[in-house]
Amino acid sequence: MRRTNNGCCGQGVAQNSKHEVCPPLPACQEAKSKTLFCEADQFAAADTIEETVVLADVLIQTLSEADVQLPVPARDIKQIRKNVKLTQCKALPVVGNPLLVKLFVEGFVHKNIQFVDSCSGFVRDFNVNVPFKCFQQVELANPVAFPFGEFSVKSNVLERRQLAKDGMGADRCNFGSITFEVNTEPINCKLLASAVNQWDILHNFDQWGRFNKITEKMEVILILKLTQRQQIVGGGAGAPGTAGALCEPAVTDVETMSTIQNEETPLNVWEKFKNITGQ
Repeated sequence: MRRTNNGCCGQGVAQNSKHEVCPPLPACQEAKSKTLFCEADQFAAADTIEETVVLADVLIQTLSEADVQLPVPARDIKQIRKNVKLTQCKALPVVGNPLLVKLFVEGFVHKNIQFVDSCSGFVRDFNVNVPFKCFQQVELANPVAFPFGEFSVKSNVLERRQLAKDGMGADRCNFGSITFEVNTEPINCKLLASAVNQWDILHNFDQWGRFNKITEKMEVILILKLTQRQQIVGGGAGAPGTAGALCEPAVTDVETMSTIQNEETPLNVWEKFKNITGQ
């Protein structure tokens, strides 16, 4: 009996496999097509540059408490070495306010605890990761830029339907739609510096004065930098898609001012895209 796979999900990907990066969407089939028409327009101004803009330098303070169980009873703690590692730093833009983001930060403090278990014993090493989290709203120094718009429409919400021949409803065999994807520049986050301010409390002493439990109360201090690649026009003095603050003489003549106001301004690439997609 021949088995037919009608679903495409998971093709080319081994089950239970782990990926460090997001894999591409699999295709069931590649359709034959032919190009009928192609048009290209250039919209960039001569003095347009793309550069990394610092959105904010953020100082975060978060509190964490953890109980650490030692593998063997300890007589004394010699030292605790600490390293901070972030596992997530994601800035979620606030809709309608380009100067605000919701910041999601997660990570752990890797601790190397060095201790002795007797008067003349050797120094033991014990490694433990203590996780921490912080979710907070952050005000930016420079706004996030989404010149083409922030959102995409991909669920065929904007449909075209035409009347059936009998005039009693929509023709189910003829329809259309418009969908679009906006590939926005991501907000990047990097850890510039960190500090751990902690207090250690020892528990579970035996008859020889040894302990096997440490309660650690930590203050984790992080300094983060949020950046985004943005297109700057006119030397960087203006917002993305504008001409910037160019040094031009002020227009004082009333007739000249009226002529300028009545002239149609050419659409830049962002405005034209928004018109095409109905935004």
